[in-house]
Amino acid sequence: MSNELTWLEKFHAFRGKHFPERQLFLRSEGRVRFLTIGSYTQMGMASALAIALVWGGITSYAYLTQDKTIENKNRTISTMSAQYQALSNDFSALELEVERRAEQLEMRQKFLEELLDSPAGEAIEAMPALEETADDSDDGATDKVAPKTSALLDGSEGQATFIERLFGAGAAQAAVHSNIDRRKNLLFRLQDMAARQQALADKLKSEAETRLASIETILEPTKLGSDDLIAKLSAGSTAQGGPFVPDATFESVFNDNDGAVFGDLISSTLRLEMVTNALNSFPVGKPAEKYYLSSRFGRRVDPLKKTWADHPGLDLAGWPGTAIYATAPGKVVHAGWYGPYGNMVEIDHGNGFRTRYGHMRKVRVSKNDEVTLGQRVGDMGKTGRVTGTHLHYEIWFDGAVRDPMPYLKAANDVLEIQGRHEKASQQ
Repeated sequence: MSNELTWLEKFHAFRGKHFPERQLFLRSEGRVRFLTIGSYTQMGMASALAIALVWGGITSYAYLTQDKTIENKNRTISTMSAQYQALSNDFSALELEVERRAEQLEMRQKFLEELLDSPAGEAIEAMPALEETADDSDDGATDKVAPKTSALLDGSEGQATFIERLFGAGAAQAAVHSNIDRRKNLLFRLQDMAARQQALADKLKSEAETRLASIETILEPTKLGSDDLIAKLSAGSTAQGGPFVPDATFESVFNDNDGAVFGDLISSTLRLEMVTNALNSFPVGKPAEKYYLSSRFGRRVDPLKKTWADHPGLDLAGWPGTAIYATAPGKVVHAGWYGPYGNMVEIDHGNGFRTRYGHMRKVRVSKNDEVTLGQRVGDMGKTGRVTGTHLHYEIWFDGAVRDPMPYLKAANDVLEIQGRHEKASQQ
């Protein structure tokens, strides 16, 4: 009880000191009134004021704090939006770059397929198509990067192009992979495709260069080179024209030099094509049905003057009337008497090649006739400056007479090249 009185006394002392009873004097119309405000009333009013102030402070603090929170949230949202927009722009730019690279690879693939189907490609030994071996088991995708070299872009897989399949597969994986994973996957697929194309282009270039080297070896005894054949082939191509359509250029895809092999491949295959075209005019047939060699090309003792002289051809002896054949297709530019040659036929085979057949008993073609390989052009005889029945056979290239013997020896190999090229052209 003493404690309660003590606290009560303290309360009354606090009340009496801070909230003593106060009186208000109110004067109105000469009359004075007294309004007494008790201590408890003052304490109630002070408590109400304090509560109002505290409530105002709390609400003001909450309002200010909420405003800052909203501001922070808005700032965070803005930052995230900017980051998302930057990421979206970055990925859009990446997709455009990937599409550009895919289009370049698609153009290269089309070039390789057309090359394999062309006469130049058929002239190169057939090579197995590259099979796709990459495994996409990490994302569950069943499509392949490059199913086959010849079927990648032909629409055989649901008529979808390479780019559509590439981005279609990427969209299906978007729910599983992050943007970084998808980016790596797209680039990996493109790099894998580029590596396969590089390998095929290297293979084709190597095969073309091997074929060119083989042709050079075959032609070596004739003292003809691929440069000689190409020069005459180009010189004879005067009747040309048409609209100018720039050829496709193979831009770099992943590095500055990854298009070089395609430029080298174009050069090699074009050179091979030109050489094989020129060799279509190479004399490969036998000049007479039956014969034996009676005099070689070059320096010899003249059969009539008995002194050393130059002999510009081969003398092939046989029975009178033996069939004489055109050794390559061409156009007859002379048919008839030609001085010491007697009855002579000269045929222009094109690309710098010409052949002459002299001393014939009978000429069976006329000037400007088109003849085929193995067509009979006359009969063996002994007209002109001769000592007996034989065929004087000459081969000319680029306006100069050549020794026919190396040509006869190389005929079978060149005929095989011609046959391969003709078969490829028909296909």
